[in-house]
Amino acid sequence: MLAILAGLAAAIGLTGHDYLALRVVRRAPVVTMLFWAQVAAFLVLVPVWLLFIGLPRGEAQWHAALIAALSGPMEMAGMAALLKGFTVGKFSIVGPLGALAGGFGAIYAIVLGESVSSVVAVGLPLAVLGTVLASIERPSEDSKKEERRTRARTAGAGWALLSAAIMGLEPVVLGSAAALPPVAIVAISKITAMLVLAPMALLWARTRLQRSDLLRSAVAGIADGAALTSLSTATAIGSVAVAAVLLGQVGTFSALLGVVVLRERLSRPQIAGVVTTVVAVTLLALGG
Repeated sequence: MLAILAGLAAAIGLTGHDYLALRVVRRAPVVTMLFWAQVAAFLVLVPVWLLFIGLPRGEAQWHAALIAALSGPMEMAGMAALLKGFTVGKFSIVGPLGALAGGFGAIYAIVLGESVSSVVAVGLPLAVLGTVLASIERPSEDSKKEERRTRARTAGAGWALLSAAIMGLEPVVLGSAAALPPVAIVAISKITAMLVLAPMALLWARTRLQRSDLLRSAVAGIADGAALTSLSTATAIGSVAVAAVLLGQVGTFSALLGVVVLRERLSRPQIAGVVTTVVAVTLLALGG
């Protein structure tokens, strides 16, 4: 049950990150937003890691540290692809396709040899279906007209699928680094993420943001760091396939966020998605 809660906590944290990030990338380059988000996560997580946990000890932990280092650039590539998809494409296309990350992750884990119970085997595809349905936004008439004028019907689809394929690897990689504590794994990933993003931000994009956007980016980065720590916990104590699908519930939580914060009304597919997700998570909890 703790693994289920950790996976859902990861999805909630990533939902907060995406909500704030989308508000920034409408006005600023994606690379710049991601850079400042990682700076904030770095400043929080790395001191905690060094002060309370310390450097890796022994061959197993150093090997895990190398794996953790891969997850930073990998996550940045997945996030950049998703945010790029949102900036060039339709939310109604990019959202559901990006939500397939959980399905990709479950497939990767099972192909690599992870076994799941029959109850979990039913819950996994239901959870993926639920988050895809919950990600189908009801467009307004004005947005429909604007999209018809300015965007191709499948705009952003390629970016969304690329993001899903990459983000699906994240739980598998984090689970492979379980010899380290979750905070250490994420702190190391933030170091490598910054090493990748810093030269890109300096060479290809501006590094300055408006104060409000800088604050949003910083909070988004901290939310992302908390989400990855929860995800690392979930993969260490439970099924990687289940953790991947639960992380994919970002689509479901985004729909609920729209209702609670933005006072939006859910479409029928979104309501069906939320109900399906509740059933799926219940099955995963029973099967776990």
